[in-house]
Amino acid sequence: MSIREMQNLIYQQGNFTFSDGRKDEGMVISRYNIKEARVEFYFIPAKNLLAFESARSHHDLEAHKKMGQLVDVQSIVTATTIH
Repeated sequence: MSIREMQNLIYQQGNFTFSDGRKDEGMVISRYNIKEARVEFYFIPAKNLLAFESARSHHDLEAHKKMGQLVDVQSIVTATTIH
């Protein structure tokens, strides 16, 4: 997917299909990496979403790294939100 397509899916729970054939439920979030001066995207699997939201509400600045994985948005083939 392009970054433009991904913008509507940031912080939305959904089903994601990756270019390696993996299908997973979860959420993609974006974070700005100050050292690298770029936006990075992380996939948070559904099993970690509650813990991620809790850590985020307690201002854990590393929660996305602990509970998610860095992902290249180009590796996401399809995504559908869960309502």
